[in-house]
Amino acid sequence: MSSAGGVSNTLPVMHINVYKDAEHTALNDEVISYTLAHKDYFEFADYWLDTSPCEWIDGSVGSKDNPLPLQIKARGNWSRTGFAKKPFKIKMDVKQSLLGMSKSKHYTLLAHADDYYGYLRNYVNFNLGKRIGLPWTPSMQPIELVINGDYRGIYFLTEAIRVEKDRINIQELADDCTDPDLCSGGYLVELDNYDETNQIRMQEKTFVGGYTDMLRITFDTPEVYSDLQRRFVTDQFTAMNNAVGSNSDELWSYLDMDDLVRYYLVEEICSHTESFHGSTYLYRDRGADQKWHFSPLWDAGQAYNGPGNDYFYNHSPYGSTWIKSIRQNAKFNAKVKETWKWFMSNKFDGLYNDIDTFVTRVSAAARADRERWKDAPRPAGNEVADNSNMADRKNAVVNNLRTKIDFLRRAFGSYSGIHAEPARDTTPSAPLPAYLSGVESVSAEVSDAPIEYYDLTGKRILTPTRGIYIQRQGSITQKVAM
Repeated sequence: MSSAGGVSNTLPVMHINVYKDAEHTALNDEVISYTLAHKDYFEFADYWLDTSPCEWIDGSVGSKDNPLPLQIKARGNWSRTGFAKKPFKIKMDVKQSLLGMSKSKHYTLLAHADDYYGYLRNYVNFNLGKRIGLPWTPSMQPIELVINGDYRGIYFLTEAIRVEKDRINIQELADDCTDPDLCSGGYLVELDNYDETNQIRMQEKTFVGGYTDMLRITFDTPEVYSDLQRRFVTDQFTAMNNAVGSNSDELWSYLDMDDLVRYYLVEEICSHTESFHGSTYLYRDRGADQKWHFSPLWDAGQAYNGPGNDYFYNHSPYGSTWIKSIRQNAKFNAKVKETWKWFMSNKFDGLYNDIDTFVTRVSAAARADRERWKDAPRPAGNEVADNSNMADRKNAVVNNLRTKIDFLRRAFGSYSGIHAEPARDTTPSAPLPAYLSGVESVSAEVSDAPIEYYDLTGKRILTPTRGIYIQRQGSITQKVAM
């Protein structure tokens, strides 16, 4: 076991002690075991965060003599089982704003044990997400971590993905809700790589050929669905899955185009070959006028794995959920080009300076991390990333970015000159299904607006036959029999 002497003293240091019981009579080293497999909370723990080693940030919390209570557990799938340096999730007793981040009880400690690009994969991905204006992108700060006196190397204290006012700011929806007035939102789901019990699965549709996989919609918030919640989310994703290859506006009645465009551009710039398949989040707020949004970004663990001179999804080993088919939509592609020109001419400048600052701050800790883990046994025989030469790692990332941006400039257009931020898409939201909306037959008012028909799940029907439909004409919505 390494000692706290490995700390570089160039980053904030988080100290966590985990105990075997509530009386703190003995430390519990199971939390730092190489073979730790479960994801249950260790309930008897405390922490303090010391920012005195660095001049660029303030915000010490607690102290060695006066630590604060928290709970800690291992998190992740591949990152948890493949490496001795494991990621963790922490939960505090009271909300804290750590290192300038949003006030919450919930944070993650990301290890990035396999990020051989100088811990820059998530850093650049999140930086771009904030610059391009996605609804919410997590903030993170590099720290050094000591658990039970054992130096664990460099970690990234990161805002956990949560439905909260300062994070994903949507209506909170209870588990197992059966109220039709509430069950349209808010939902946070993850498109996942793994089969789980709390998910909806369907075959991913493609309209351009190539490899496809299961579309795994894993429940995040709420975690437990009633039959009504499951029915609604299944119907919504079935409608989107059926519409991804269409050149019509049907998909955009369920899915926010502008957030998808911005999400796509970030992942494309980073050549992230796992994006749109794993660790991909979408949310939907409550209401008849709401849509699904691609956000927030999370876990760019395979960024820069794609070549700089092609689209990432042509080189993904996964079914890159929907994006290759959506790229066939003319309206989407036009918005991609507009947003690209606006972003690159107004928001991108300064990224390389941010990368330089980041590398300067973490270089000493990266060397200390390498010393800590270079000889550690690895449960799955995996190599731990060597980022001791951060200048070399930075150059690899910057070269990849420059090459990719040059390719995208040729594909999406030159961004020289002045480019205004594109207007948001105004495609009307699909009406809620009849089992949620409470739509009844009413006397229609006279309107010059065209009449649109939808089935009872909210799917647009261009040529209705006999049956019951939701009819919309301007602001008037009613249930009709044909």
